[in-house]
Amino acid sequence: MLETLGLTKNTTFYLITTGVSLILTSAFVKWYRMYTYFSRLGLPGPKPLPIIGNLHQVIKRGMPYNDLEMTRIYGKTFGYFEGTTPIVLTTDPKLLKSLLIKDFHVFTNRRVLAPVEPFDKFLSLIKDDDWKNVRAILSTTFTSGKLKSMSKLMVESSNQLMEHLSVFAEKDENFDGKQYFGGLSLDVICSCCFGFSIDSIKEPDNEVIQHLKKMFVGSNTADPRLLLLILFPSLAIYLAQKGMLEVVPRKSLEFLKSLTFSIIERRKNKTEFREDFIQTMIENEQTLDTEETNSHVEENQWNPKDIKYLRKKLSHAEIFSQAIMFLLAGFETTLNTLNFIAYNLATNQDVQQKLIDEIERVLENHNEKITYESVAEMKYMNMVIDETLRIFPAAIRLDRVASEDFEFEGMKIKKGQLVVVPLWALHYNKDIFPDPERFDPERFSEENKKLRDSITYLPFGNGPRTCLATRFVQIEMKIALANILTKFRFETCDKTPEKLEIDSSGFGRSKLPIILKIKKRL
Repeated sequence: MLETLGLTKNTTFYLITTGVSLILTSAFVKWYRMYTYFSRLGLPGPKPLPIIGNLHQVIKRGMPYNDLEMTRIYGKTFGYFEGTTPIVLTTDPKLLKSLLIKDFHVFTNRRVLAPVEPFDKFLSLIKDDDWKNVRAILSTTFTSGKLKSMSKLMVESSNQLMEHLSVFAEKDENFDGKQYFGGLSLDVICSCCFGFSIDSIKEPDNEVIQHLKKMFVGSNTADPRLLLLILFPSLAIYLAQKGMLEVVPRKSLEFLKSLTFSIIERRKNKTEFREDFIQTMIENEQTLDTEETNSHVEENQWNPKDIKYLRKKLSHAEIFSQAIMFLLAGFETTLNTLNFIAYNLATNQDVQQKLIDEIERVLENHNEKITYESVAEMKYMNMVIDETLRIFPAAIRLDRVASEDFEFEGMKIKKGQLVVVPLWALHYNKDIFPDPERFDPERFSEENKKLRDSITYLPFGNGPRTCLATRFVQIEMKIALANILTKFRFETCDKTPEKLEIDSSGFGRSKLPIILKIKKRL
């Protein structure tokens, strides 16, 4: 056969040997380029392994602790590899201002790991003019007037939680806040974003609740889906688009999509009305007059030239994607932060008492009613929430992608380069926050905040792409805390962890259950 093709055994051997040599040489060249990539840019950082880069260190230490350790070793700005993807990490305040504010036009976009439904239309992930368009429209949901209306729905969900806590406190059992704060968070999102009321604690087997809970990604950095997206993003995207890889369960996605679309149609037909996210999107489909448009631009600090973006309607699919985004982001943020606040109050009784005193003092001037206006006056509560988010930021990182070649103080950043801000490492910088592991709300008094650069505290980001729902989440948490602490207080028990550690999910989740006692005050 070989002779027929004009080949000999020696020729075949040479061809195979040459082919293998070329493959090995190509692999070596690629690895060598990785190995020298950041040194050529003048940046320090750990040397990568083939294929996995420095991902093994992230898995070994955990993402937040690896970021902190690398910052300690390599300084404010350095480079490392996630798989074959080069990443620049920085906690340099000057570069942060450039990245997030001054040169935002260069760093407008974020990394997209899975451009498949529903992530492909997320406000947090879409790019350039598409992002401007959707953000301008969504900003109409978070005006002061809209938030005030939705705060009434938050109070209703908070009152439901109080009924459950009253029953629980009677039993004098250990308290795992994850179930109760998770229930509150889910109820608020369903009420304010998806357009229907539910009691997820009372009805855990409800079909809607079951499908909503299936939308969340696990807490393990070594999740095969996540590793595939990081190590082989093109392959993962191809498999997802072909239906061979489920980033989220397809059945649950289709169920929630159908539910949302039916709610949208009922609102359009005016057979149902509710002051929530979907209603705002429906109202946006009506032509906005210049005066109304300008009021939205003024309140949300939009450039007048972007008024045109408020004219476009969102499709049903876009509305659904934003609702899912609020679910995935808002659920984690509220649940985890309230759980961490409860822990901080239980382990710092003096802080808890000071907060209770403020709540009682403010409510006395508001006929004992918890409202949008009354919680706005609770300044010490702001300090407690801010300090908790410093110690336990809801997201471990934020990122941006360079849209063009960029130079900063002699450092070159190439077009397409991913730049990451490791929030955990930033918030634990001893030069900015002395004794960073200590819980101290006084760090966020008006006097102390003036002593440091605001760019060094980024739980919700900064600049034009800061989290749009920041005020929504803060109001939700303040209403819940004010309600709870009027009747209860948190205490430690024999199962309360002495120290909390964060898992590697990237969402600021505690590794261990946060077990406390919740006691009636009155």
